[in-house]
Amino acid sequence: MRHTIPTARTGKITVAHSLLATTRFLFRFRSVKRTIRRLNNGSRVLIRGWHMRGVFLPLLLVALAGCGSLRRPGENAEASWYPEQLLTLEERQQEAVIKLTRVQEFLRRESLSGVLIGTVRNFAWVTAGGDNHIVIASEKGAVLLFIRDDGQKFVIASYSDAARVMNEDLRGMGYQLREIAWYGDRAEPGQMTATLQELTGGRPFASDTRYPGSHMVDDELATLRVPLTETEIRKYRWLGRRCAEAVDSVCRKIRPGMTERGVEALVCDALMRHAIRPAVLLIAADERILNYRHAPPSDTKKIEKYAMVNICASRWGLVIAMTRSVHFGPMPEDLEKKLHAAARVNAGFWARTVPGAGAGAILQGAIEDYAAAGYPGEWKRHHQGGAIGYQERDWVAVPGATQKVQANQAFAWNPAIQGVKVEDTILLAGDQLEILSEIRGWPVVESKALGRIYRSPGILVR
Repeated sequence: MRHTIPTARTGKITVAHSLLATTRFLFRFRSVKRTIRRLNNGSRVLIRGWHMRGVFLPLLLVALAGCGSLRRPGENAEASWYPEQLLTLEERQQEAVIKLTRVQEFLRRESLSGVLIGTVRNFAWVTAGGDNHIVIASEKGAVLLFIRDDGQKFVIASYSDAARVMNEDLRGMGYQLREIAWYGDRAEPGQMTATLQELTGGRPFASDTRYPGSHMVDDELATLRVPLTETEIRKYRWLGRRCAEAVDSVCRKIRPGMTERGVEALVCDALMRHAIRPAVLLIAADERILNYRHAPPSDTKKIEKYAMVNICASRWGLVIAMTRSVHFGPMPEDLEKKLHAAARVNAGFWARTVPGAGAGAILQGAIEDYAAAGYPGEWKRHHQGGAIGYQERDWVAVPGATQKVQANQAFAWNPAIQGVKVEDTILLAGDQLEILSEIRGWPVVESKALGRIYRSPGILVR
């Protein structure tokens, strides 16, 4: 099957076509430069026998503008929501079928006619990467889905969003449209109720947004999002690499005298060039790192010796979490001691992340590691992380927690000691750990846990 790149104008353009068009344009442009004979006050331009009056420059500008659409897929956030080197439409459809099967089985177990999906995370999950968000800060999207127990799938949307979602996010995904007015029940009472009555046949239904008359099943849907599919893992690896590259590039650009807000802008730019949206962005420097465990960037604080960058960032609904720190000049002995202690705790977290392990037991091991490293109370000052996927954390490990680790599940543990934080997103692929957010060439701290050596991110000294 030929890989294709979706575009707004034609729906798709083949990679071979892109290369051919680029080659033809470059050849013609070089020929034009060699063969222009005269251009003066609207006089004729002779180009290899072509006689044109005042048309060459506009045509050249149009051609140059068109070259922008021939860049490689993935370079531009608008070039493709699905970079062709990752998935074909058929692969995305196959991923969605797996999700649909899980949802149908759940609905039948619970004797429900269907489920109304409105959160951004569940929309992205069940559509294999679709996006229903309009308001960035809201967990609810502007478009709803209704999935029935018989496998039929519906989009419920107003005119404002219906065409775009059907043509771009859900093209080829088998959804039927039910369009409603934007003013909905506010001006026409019963409009949404009538739509749901049609889709459910009056039978009980569920939702992930506490919709009136529905059974709330957001927690239950979260359990259906595990394990990750093969195509989700492929997307996750791409996302981890891009987030790592973004954080690495920013950390190597940071200079003393820059403001925390300026660093925030650099991180946003580096991520959003790849259509990766930051959901959490904490930037702190010097004494703010010591004083606050959660430090959004300030407007005025300028970096002196030490800076920390912490992100949670998403694409296709999947989330990567990672933290990196930069120190200018030799690292103080106390800071280095804390770093090695946090890395030791992190190694323990990773070593205990095995299929079937309980969240509470993993945390208890970390509590003991903190004490053994000489920092017994530090685990209480910040949550220690947990499972990750379509939320910044799908669950956070707390004392006595009963959630179980599964194969093909992602995790982001984040041990912290005053002034230091260690955090990466890892994938438990089968029974092997893979660091999704690893930065090649970044300093590491090696620590031994349960008989194995683990490499945690260190602090970049510049």
